[in-house]
Amino acid sequence: MNKNEAFRNIPKMDAVLNWPETKTLEAEFGRFLVKEALTDAVKQLRNEIQRGNLPEDIRKMLIDSAGNFLIRQLEPSLKRVINGTGIIIHTNLGRAVLAQPVLSHLTEIGSGYNCLEYDLDRGGRGHRDIHAERLMAKFFGVESACVVNNNAAAVLLIINTFAAGREVVVSRGELIEIGGSFRIPEIMKKAGAKLVEVGTTNKTHLRDYENAIGPETGLVLKVHPSNYRISGFTESVDASRLASICAERGVPFAEDMGSGNVYDLNILGIQGEPRVSDSVNSGVNLISFSGDKLFGGVQGGIIIGRKKLLDKIRANHLLRALRVDKLVYAALEQQLILYLTGRVDEIPTWRMLFEPVSELKKRISEFLKSLTKKAVNGCEIVETQAKIGGGTTPEQGIASAALAVSPPGLSLDSLSEHFRSMTPPVIGRIHENRFLLDFRTIPENDLSILKHHVNRIFEL
Repeated sequence: MNKNEAFRNIPKMDAVLNWPETKTLEAEFGRFLVKEALTDAVKQLRNEIQRGNLPEDIRKMLIDSAGNFLIRQLEPSLKRVINGTGIIIHTNLGRAVLAQPVLSHLTEIGSGYNCLEYDLDRGGRGHRDIHAERLMAKFFGVESACVVNNNAAAVLLIINTFAAGREVVVSRGELIEIGGSFRIPEIMKKAGAKLVEVGTTNKTHLRDYENAIGPETGLVLKVHPSNYRISGFTESVDASRLASICAERGVPFAEDMGSGNVYDLNILGIQGEPRVSDSVNSGVNLISFSGDKLFGGVQGGIIIGRKKLLDKIRANHLLRALRVDKLVYAALEQQLILYLTGRVDEIPTWRMLFEPVSELKKRISEFLKSLTKKAVNGCEIVETQAKIGGGTTPEQGIASAALAVSPPGLSLDSLSEHFRSMTPPVIGRIHENRFLLDFRTIPENDLSILKHHVNRIFEL
């Protein structure tokens, strides 16, 4: 068959759509997508013929090409991955892993109707804001709570509620930028407030705040430095002292805590990461933090504090634009139940943080026993440092253990690429000329898949 004859043999689309094989594809994928796939297949066929690649069976080529197109088009871009980086709150990999009871409750709420905005006692319309508030207030020991879609939204809402057209006093050393170009000064501008900087980059004193607070002050804001640190000749104002001066002047005092730490990280040797409870006890009026960082739940901006201030936030029309849906409330409530009932061992973030290194090494040793002889010879257990992530103490690590994978003939970049191309993908890290899979962030239920992937690597 020559090129011209091959072009003449390309069937008309009407005929192709009536093939039995096409009908089979339509039963699975629908006519619209199948027609799009076949149009692409014909285009590819023409290109192949033009290049001199003459197919023996045009019909088979068109159907196979269309089938591959449909698989590619409908493959979700958001995929589960195995996290071997050792970064527990990994923003690029979805942050906190959800607990099984949370997932079960999400299924229950999402698979049917629910009382999101229905008052079961009165038998009429209710408000979604009440969900999670009671348990949140109980767990953190505060009067009230509110949830929006992330912590950036929470900070924006607080500023807009209390300082639109007025001044917000912030230490110059806390005017940070974090991931995604989230800048405190820009948030101020969007919220309609005027920024008043106090102190210097490395030192801010109580008198700086005292001199700055005046009739136009709508809010005093303290900001967690997240993944930014100043060391050396530094000084900042303790939250309790700042709370006292704000109370005297009648100005609301809010704190953006970022990660929402609820643990005593000193146990792990992590210094300088305050807990939400520390700010509550210091008298901060409003505290905001992320729901999907150290709190270990779903994405959300959690605001807790004084009821009269939360009531003002609820009256802000901006809240409707920033509100969350039924699944976020369901996940948060179930997460709080786990905390309140002492079932923290069921929360993956807690388990990853506090699993002893000895247990990690034991798990890796057992894992090695499951590998082929060739794979075992190319792997070893190494001690390493994991990271909390999510902007929490970036300069401090947690003692951990990893599997170093060293197949012969593969560069580190190629090895990393091969792992990423697998299903599900495996994301590791390259450190000191080794490819590492840190077991602190690899749960037990991923090990059977990982075993298969590691064995395959050594067969390349």
